[in-house]
Amino acid sequence: MNEFAELGATIEAQWRDSNFDDNRFPPICVEALRAARIPDKLTAYEVIEWTLRQDVLPVQQDLRGSFGDPPITVYNGSRFYIDVYFWLNGTTSIHQHGFCGAFQVLLGSSLHSQYEFALRREINAAFRIGDINLARCELLTAGEVRPIAPGAEYIHSLFHLDNPSATIVVRTRSMPAYQPQYDYRKPWLAVDPFFENEHVTKKLQCLSAMLRAGYSEAERYVSEWLARADFQTSYLILLNIQGHFQMHTLEQTFGLDSRRAAFDSFLKIVRERHGEIADVLPRVFEHQSRIRSIVDQRSFVNDPEHRFFLALLMNVEGRSRIFELIRNRFPDCEPIEKVLDWTLDLSTIRVFGSNIPNALGVAEFEQLDLFVLECLLKDMTDEAIAAELRSEYGPEVIAVVESKLLPTIEKLKNAPVFAPLLVS
Repeated sequence: MNEFAELGATIEAQWRDSNFDDNRFPPICVEALRAARIPDKLTAYEVIEWTLRQDVLPVQQDLRGSFGDPPITVYNGSRFYIDVYFWLNGTTSIHQHGFCGAFQVLLGSSLHSQYEFALRREINAAFRIGDINLARCELLTAGEVRPIAPGAEYIHSLFHLDNPSATIVVRTRSMPAYQPQYDYRKPWLAVDPFFENEHVTKKLQCLSAMLRAGYSEAERYVSEWLARADFQTSYLILLNIQGHFQMHTLEQTFGLDSRRAAFDSFLKIVRERHGEIADVLPRVFEHQSRIRSIVDQRSFVNDPEHRFFLALLMNVEGRSRIFELIRNRFPDCEPIEKVLDWTLDLSTIRVFGSNIPNALGVAEFEQLDLFVLECLLKDMTDEAIAAELRSEYGPEVIAVVESKLLPTIEKLKNAPVFAPLLVS
């Protein structure tokens, strides 16, 4: 692992010559990472093999593995350190940093998204309301380097497309001026993920146990707590119980939406207590529910192209951006044709023993659905889709499918998985 020792020594010397100016640290790291060319010299697996062979390791900065699977500290400097993060299935949250530095893709590829946050209202130092807007997206492959700036000027997320993936991160230790290190929950919340109140935490654990045990009075205790809770605690309560009350596919099929109705009643309590600021919560939870659904679907998919498609639907908003990224990865293909091919493939993947109807998450997906989706991707109106259907098929087919047309259009417009594609 001499490569990391040499990289660390180079950065240490150059930063010292800059009087440890934090503003100089990211460009120093970027230049040093590019010059070191570590992805050309060793594999991610060699990092793990080295770790397993050592009797004594450098002091590990994230011993519990809260970021990375696993994170491995490979160098410790006087004011910074170098980690290698492994990723087996996943994505990072939208977040900013309370430190600075740079990262480099060591293995695999990633969808890198950067965001802007326009503050509307600060509830308290750990909880803010504003507009989260996607600024840009790019595909990163092995060897590519990006700087890490501290604070809100660099809000980003990384979705790792390959399994496994690995990232080299050179970073300072915590920078107090850039705390808290917010996570962002689309479309409107900034939260301090490290904020913790021991009383709230213990109560949430008790509520979770009551709900999982099926205790008949659990919902009453949720309602009573929400009726007196502050707004941030109300969000944490709903966040922790959302999974229990989320309506599953089987319940949707048979119209058993009592859990969803209960969750809506909790949202109503928060609205009555806190007024219009509570109006941000339904969209936040709808977005989280959509992402959770796609994550569940993605866990059943192994094909790299299908996983790439689902990653786009999870992380990118707007058809034009999604099509641009498809062109970048598949320059010889028409994006709309790739989307239709992937959609058809995913609709035929059945998951034994699961409530998910297919890897697409859309029940009874048929040829008419594919036809309608193509029309929607071309921004056609309902009337234009009907006219296209009549011109495409003979009278005998029209008589069968035309009655299904409007319900199919509505089904696809309301399908969470297609929401990013149906916005231009």
